[in-house]
Amino acid sequence: TLYSTEGSSLVIRAMLALLKAYAAECHRPARILAARGAHRALLYGAALVDLEIDWLEGEGGSELLSPCPGADQIASTLDRAEEKPLALYLTAPDYLGNLPDLREIAALCHSRGVLLFVDNARGAYLSFLSPSRHPLALGADLCADSAHKTLPVLTGGAYLHISQKAPSFFAERAPEALSLFAS
Repeated sequence: TLYSTEGSSLVIRAMLALLKAYAAECHRPARILAARGAHRALLYGAALVDLEIDWLEGEGGSELLSPCPGADQIASTLDRAEEKPLALYLTAPDYLGNLPDLREIAALCHSRGVLLFVDNARGAYLSFLSPSRHPLALGADLCADSAHKTLPVLTGGAYLHISQKAPSFFAERAPEALSLFAS
């Protein structure tokens, strides 16, 4: 876990910079599959590091607040993809508090060689539930938590969590990625 004083926006930009660098390391196209309704830091970050976004439409709802797609829809999208993304990016919980089945989605992603990145800005408290509903506990590879939204933290305190199961590349390069966008 690394700390941010610039909220999850900094963490999201760092996660995308890490993915871009990882793509170069793996000699793969820099692509991410993302659900609609993501924070605009995803858009800005992808533009800054030149990362392609393939959009995953939710089922129902408005375009901006469509619910997080389920595992079946994600599987179908990944199976039809001409070019497999390096990672799936989800906002969970979403802006309305909905939580997808991250354990199922993580297993699905990993079975297809796709990483799972989660913007958990509104769910830092999820690790304190019993059992934990935190994205890392459910199989996410990288996760952004905004402590200042749901925990007693002043200013823009946030965390970049990297799973021990994620490629070591991410933990090794994370400090550099965070310092790319902030001091």
